[in-house]
Amino acid sequence: MPNIQTRNYTPVALPASCDGYTFEARAKSARGDELILTRYRDKRFLLQVIPREKKNGKDYLIKAEKITRVSPVTILQGALRAFAKLHRLELTFSNVEPKKEGIVHEADFSILKSIEWFDTGLSYDKPLLVEVGFGSGRHLLYQAKQHPDKRIIGIEIHRPSIEQVIKQCKLQNLDNVLIADFDARIFLQLLESNKVERIFVHFPVPWDKKPHRRVISIPFIEEAIRVLAPKGTLELRTDSENYFHYSFETFNALNRYDLQIRKNHALPVSSKYEDRWKRMEKNIYDLIFMNETESDPKPKRIPLVFDRPIPFSEAKKRFENVTIKGKDHFVHFETLYEIDEKSGLIRLSMGAYEKPEHKFLLFNENRVQYFPKQTISINQNIASHNIIKEYFHV
Repeated sequence: MPNIQTRNYTPVALPASCDGYTFEARAKSARGDELILTRYRDKRFLLQVIPREKKNGKDYLIKAEKITRVSPVTILQGALRAFAKLHRLELTFSNVEPKKEGIVHEADFSILKSIEWFDTGLSYDKPLLVEVGFGSGRHLLYQAKQHPDKRIIGIEIHRPSIEQVIKQCKLQNLDNVLIADFDARIFLQLLESNKVERIFVHFPVPWDKKPHRRVISIPFIEEAIRVLAPKGTLELRTDSENYFHYSFETFNALNRYDLQIRKNHALPVSSKYEDRWKRMEKNIYDLIFMNETESDPKPKRIPLVFDRPIPFSEAKKRFENVTIKGKDHFVHFETLYEIDEKSGLIRLSMGAYEKPEHKFLLFNENRVQYFPKQTISINQNIASHNIIKEYFHV
């Protein structure tokens, strides 16, 4: 994660601009750390300033805030450089200097789409393939080259993997790849029904000690069935015998299924990890589920907005670090950051227990919105959103 460190930090008046970045406001928590609302072109995100007590005195860690981070990473690096320049910081550490080969142009990242775009802007004029957790991208890039007439959606949350695949798409002139930085267990809910030909789940993390975090589950399979076209397939490939048996039992819980099982079947392309496991003579298992049904259309989504004013002064009075639980959803109000008497931020987590979302609420005068982006209206998020509204309107 890009960060800088300094022993001197004197806040300047905001808003202020430097080198194309606008630092809009400073929000401070009771524990002393700050969030800096930052804008670069059409992107808004947060920097975080964390004071640290050390044996030889206080210093400050300044980094990109994790929830609101944007791609490419060069934007965040540039923001930290501009922040340091604006505040005339004497840095004791920095990993934000541009590489010698130059900064990758932001236009290269046009294939990395927002979740809102996948929910409302995705075209279904071409057959779709979806790969969950593409890692190094070898299989994703292979499918894109083999099927130039199809659209390939890759889902991944590891930023270095995302940026590497984006660069490879440019180098290899691939224009049929789209990338989502999102939880795969939620992502399928955004797609229209009966539109996907194949879903690849290759070598997911087994999560033997935290099985609730596994991608393969009954809800995931049910969403896969909904988005798959008839005869479309969900293809799991794993080196974990435990995950193989768990997944087989999960598929077996369905009332009806067409399931093919393979062991040590060679594919035309393999990842560097698969190559290593083969050298170690580990077994590789495939479960290939074929969809036999045509599903109803995707339900229409209602935007999650705050339709009544919530003054920040009132939110501040009601705020406490508390978790409110429902049957399959929750809201955890975590930290309040104050900009001034009429505006501020509240960090929270919300949604389904097994796949929560982390967000900020941005209060400005009487208006409230999710930051940096709106929350997608899947069922658990709708229920959590209603909790938030009720909490501040008590």
